[in-house]
Amino acid sequence: MIFMSRTGITVLMVVVGVGAGGIVAERHLAASPSPVNSTGADSPPRVEVVRPRRVTVAQSLQTNATLEAFEEADLFAKVSGYLSDVRVDIGDHVKAGQVLAVIDVPEMEQELAEAKAQLESKRTSLEIARRQLDHFRATVKLQNELLRRREELSAGEGWISDRTLDEVGANAEIAKADLSVAEANGALAADQIDVAAATVEKIKTLLAYTQIVAPFDGVVARRLVNRGDLVQAATATRTTPSEGSLFKVQRIDTIRVFCDVPENDVPHLHIGDPAIVKPSGFDGKLFIGKVTRFSLRLDPETRNMRTEIDLPNPDERLYPGTYADVSLEMNRRPDALTVPAAAIGSDGDGNFVYTITDNRITRLAVKTGLTDNGRIQVTAGLSDETPVVASTQGAPPLRTAVQPQMVSENP
Repeated sequence: MIFMSRTGITVLMVVVGVGAGGIVAERHLAASPSPVNSTGADSPPRVEVVRPRRVTVAQSLQTNATLEAFEEADLFAKVSGYLSDVRVDIGDHVKAGQVLAVIDVPEMEQELAEAKAQLESKRTSLEIARRQLDHFRATVKLQNELLRRREELSAGEGWISDRTLDEVGANAEIAKADLSVAEANGALAADQIDVAAATVEKIKTLLAYTQIVAPFDGVVARRLVNRGDLVQAATATRTTPSEGSLFKVQRIDTIRVFCDVPENDVPHLHIGDPAIVKPSGFDGKLFIGKVTRFSLRLDPETRNMRTEIDLPNPDERLYPGTYADVSLEMNRRPDALTVPAAAIGSDGDGNFVYTITDNRITRLAVKTGLTDNGRIQVTAGLSDETPVVASTQGAPPLRTAVQPQMVSENP
């Protein structure tokens, strides 16, 4: 009974072993791929490739800007007095030379009347001096003629005594001295007239300052006075440029756009570079301009260079003081060979692209230039006809067999 029992156990173990082997074999067959799947797995992977494209690229700079008037002036009083008339208000358009306000200075008008009277008095004195000068010239001529005749008579027969001859000579010398005095008085009178005339012109000039006029065609941006206000003549002691001003006038038919260019971008900046200005509050409207001028110096604190863009503003919709975003297009390079930015890789050996040679991944070392609008300029190492892998990220390893698939790019 023991033997039979052992035999039964042995038989049972063989059966179980055979069953387990059948299960393992079944699982192995289930895990093995079918011939169709095996063929698909062995086929080369598809890789998207693009051709280099020639486009115009430029170095772009995005920066903030401020809009300012093309010209701006704070108008001050040159004389002290009361404002008798204010003829403009904020927002009024004015022409060059237009009177904006009038200062009443009655005492200065009186000074002008006195100066004119002094001028007339000096002119009269000059006329008297000139008549005296003519009189003394005639006297000198007469005395010289008498002296000559006395000398002739004395030399001929001795009819004229020496005493008489001396008296005639003395009279001639006195006449010459009087003539010299008359000439000096005439010169003094002429100088006094010049002084009096200059005084009159000075007071007239000061009286002209009683009218505050516009220096150019523009708009009144600020009015800081009213009729009847006492205004003081401007001095150099004010703490701010506009302190004590009566009006601020701005020329806004052309707007200056001020922006700062960082030190690294300054070497690429040129007059005439295209600029796109996007002022705040215009619902994204863009204004196209060009770099008009720059300061040719860097601010020592910010290491930026002040740059200006002039924008025509005939409709006066652009206002001074508005903030704006500016895009400057510098270092423009037309017909540059470019590839998508994703096609450029970089490692310790430099920049590179992947290309397809004999349906296998190969690497080309390249030199790059500007990056613009998602494309990178290739300056060396690549030809126009060489297809490149569209993206270096996730590309198969080098020498991997692949199926290149050409894709088109949106222009």
